[in-house]
Amino acid sequence: MTIRAYDHYIHTGDTAYGAGTTMQNIRNIILHCLVYGTGGVPAAGWTLEHDEGGPTGTFVLANGERDFFICFAYRSAQIANISIATSFEGVDSNGFIVGEAARSGAAPGFASPFSWYADYFLGGGNSAATSRAGWSMLADANSCALAFSAAGASFAAGPGLDTVSSSTRRYGGALSFGKTSLGYGHVSSGAGNSYYLHPAEGVMVLNYPQTGLLIPSMDTVPDVTAGVDSIYSSSISSASSADFVYEDQPTLPVEIYMQGSSSVGAGRLGFIRGLVQMPYIDKSIFPRHILKALGMADEDFDTMLMQDLSKFRLGSDGCKYAYAKLASGDTKRAQVFLTDNPLVW
Repeated sequence: MTIRAYDHYIHTGDTAYGAGTTMQNIRNIILHCLVYGTGGVPAAGWTLEHDEGGPTGTFVLANGERDFFICFAYRSAQIANISIATSFEGVDSNGFIVGEAARSGAAPGFASPFSWYADYFLGGGNSAATSRAGWSMLADANSCALAFSAAGASFAAGPGLDTVSSSTRRYGGALSFGKTSLGYGHVSSGAGNSYYLHPAEGVMVLNYPQTGLLIPSMDTVPDVTAGVDSIYSSSISSASSADFVYEDQPTLPVEIYMQGSSSVGAGRLGFIRGLVQMPYIDKSIFPRHILKALGMADEDFDTMLMQDLSKFRLGSDGCKYAYAKLASGDTKRAQVFLTDNPLVW
């Protein structure tokens, strides 16, 4: 299937700026790109199945093969509840999807909803050039992955980003939903930290790995994990510059595993499509210096703004990469990049 690339530079739809814009930008950006297309780039091939309540309402998207349905529902200014199923029969009074294998979280009966929780999400900061967020997205008719960088305050360009302030170190990350490389439905990044979204911290799945069978809605899902830990600093205050370029940096897929239980066997559920992790990048390095150390700073290193951190850049292998800005010290997980590298598609 054709992989479509979208980013905030070309986006012609609306963007909601400021804190607490999570649900608005799921609609303004994710829905807009997948269903309608933006900036001259066609839609990815998803359809809008259900829509009610306006900017802070509930809507459902279907993939191109119509065997994965995802429901987004407003929970608060910073939180959107996510539920998924393999068929669509409606939305209940609490904003959860009704359908085969319908699920939100690991517990049965929507008892522990899966949520995206981000104070600054996609639009981030405000509309001023020095504080707005940046984002890049890759999607086809069955999968969507997104990287973003945001801040809670305004910072000067270039060297002005090299600060240990939590306002710039925090906020950003990556998420994904749709089919894995093995064709299993999933949603990532449901760990519930308001600073960042990491695709390996909180993953919801629809299938048992050993058999491929759907997980009944009333079953408790065994532990699911993904990704690896990385070299990291436990304190934001240790952030530093980098005057080197990484050589032969390992690039690893973000692979999902189910641990299994006494009644369900363990196994792998495939790669999260569109995302790779780089565990040996020390996150105590300032974000723009991470790009420099990877040879991706390009000519904008001295003028880079917050939203430029997550723009598509060309890797030495000829593939596109977009940095998912993560919070130093808030997670041990590896640095993540959005990419069209065939390794993860």
